[in-house]
Amino acid sequence: MSQDVSQPQQGKHSDKGVSQSTARPLVSVVIPTYKRAQLLRKAIISALAQEKAGELFDLEIIVVDDCSPDDTAQVAAEFPQVHYIRLPKNSGASGARNAGIKRAKGKYVALLDDDDEFLTHKLMVQVPILESHPEIGVLYGQSVVTGSDVPLLLWPEWGPSGNVFEAFVTRTDDFLHPPTWLVRRELFESAGFFDESKAGMEHYDMALRIAARTPWMFISGGPVARGRYSQQGLWYSTIANGTNEQQLPRIIEAALAGLPATAEADRVRRKARAAVCASIAHQRWWAGGGLEPTRTYLLTSLRAAPWLLREAAVVEWVNRIASTLAGSSSQPVRAVKAFWSEIRQATAGDPAAHTFALRRLLGEMLKAAAISMKRGSPRTAPFVAVSAVLNDPSYWVHPGRLLRLYRALSTHRVSTEGDRNPSLS
Repeated sequence: MSQDVSQPQQGKHSDKGVSQSTARPLVSVVIPTYKRAQLLRKAIISALAQEKAGELFDLEIIVVDDCSPDDTAQVAAEFPQVHYIRLPKNSGASGARNAGIKRAKGKYVALLDDDDEFLTHKLMVQVPILESHPEIGVLYGQSVVTGSDVPLLLWPEWGPSGNVFEAFVTRTDDFLHPPTWLVRRELFESAGFFDESKAGMEHYDMALRIAARTPWMFISGGPVARGRYSQQGLWYSTIANGTNEQQLPRIIEAALAGLPATAEADRVRRKARAAVCASIAHQRWWAGGGLEPTRTYLLTSLRAAPWLLREAAVVEWVNRIASTLAGSSSQPVRAVKAFWSEIRQATAGDPAAHTFALRRLLGEMLKAAAISMKRGSPRTAPFVAVSAVLNDPSYWVHPGRLLRLYRALSTHRVSTEGDRNPSLS
């Protein structure tokens, strides 16, 4: 094991990331670690187990110990092939990653967290693709996620390829898992290294900066890494404690600042900001307290930016709140109308929020409530649906909407009756 106990200095690499004695590209696997000695061992083993190493590519593994108080150094010493760096003080995951990337000599950099693992075919699949596609800057793909309520979850199901900046900046739910990435090393130098102030979201910030410079390619068809979900982990804890909610808008605004002053760029800005609103609503609903914190956040957001009410991603959350309020009330129509009145007050300063648009919104909220109530209150759902029609004049202007509402309720009535009488299924 080679060892370097000092912080490596930033500088340009003199080599081209190709092994001296062969034409094989060199891949640098960077593993930041802190207080996870036993998990680190599994991560290192997974990197060393890469198929076709020494044939299709050469490999260097750099473990960056973020000043761990446990036996991390002893675990790293079990592997003489590993380059071990111990930082003089704790710098966080981003600081440790940066130290490893600056030390890396490879043409490509593969990022591996200490609690994750590469599957054995990851680099065998990815390296030849980057070698044959010089126009692609980053490959990424799918992981198997363990530790969640749904074991062996394949994530994400899909990802965009090509010039992905708009897709990334307007899809603010976290679908980018760095252990699936393979990155051309020089991109870290041109885009800048990981931002050490963005704990838990630094990979998304980095992805946006790189996506503004180079195309990405999504590799589907199966996982290339194994992730581990834990409520004690940084990803979940930054959502639960509100750190993510504070950082996400800043990351998006920094990315949007590079767009030109054009109508097309304005469209992207609106879509991205609406996605931020929807993502934070989802986080509050899922890990931040549920109904009331989500409702409060949406109303606050609409006061600051009434135009959000014209964005589908935000209206979807408005409808979810309305459905939940209706389902928990003995007077569902009144509960939905009360929430609608709060929205009307919040958007009072928006001249575009005219009466017809708000009436249509009320109809949509009641429709969503009726459909969601079909199982819990099947007798009440038609009454709420009738209220949707009476409160939304657009149903009479567009009869197709009325037909879709009828079909939604009729389909559910059949399925509900089937639930009560198994012989119908």
